Amino acid sequence: MVPQPKTPISFTASPSLAPFAITVEEYLTQHPEYDGLAGGAMVFDREDRLLIVQRAAHDSMPNLWEISGGACDSTDESILHGIAREVFEETGLRVKELRHLVGPGDGHVVFKTGRKGLIICKFTFEVEVESTEAVTMDPDEHQNYLWITEEECREYQVEREGKVAKFQFTTPEQQATVLEGFRLRKETKPVGR
Repeated sequence: MVPQPKTPISFTASPSLAPFAITVEEYLTQHPEYDGLAGGAMVFDREDRLLIVQRAAHDSMPNLWEISGGACDSTDESILHGIAREVFEETGLRVKELRHLVGPGDGHVVFKTGRKGLIICKFTFEVEVESTEAVTMDPDEHQNYLWITEEECREYQVEREGKVAKFQFTTPEQQATVLEGFRLRKETKPVGR
């Protein structure tokens, strides 16, 4: 398991994300149609490649690929803090800035969990991390990671050092969100990055 941060999670967030600066409990009270919240984080490196992680072979959806993320907990200071916590727990990377919401339509995907049949609302955000150099996996959740380009995402494969590695996303919605993230990245990429 990746060690917990020794200092409180600290980041900035775009003013457009103010609706997510509330607790999970507050959000669910406002939206009783959902049983829980989940979040995803699109982390790009300096070459505009996206970080994807491979689910552990012993977990649900074994060996499939996704962006970092997971359940927002009632103990998280806010939904945004839940996103930053999940990124750190799954990759060891520290979120510096939450930039904007990413997703099809109005930015959320609703799904039913397989185990308990709960209705979960998932939001995905583009985030900037302090450094992309030292990704560390929690082997209980993920077993590998890749930095992929938009083209590699569309082709479901990467070529590194003469070797081709194929991958499959957890769901078609995950790939649609990733492609939307690449599109938005091109439109909103900060000057000089």
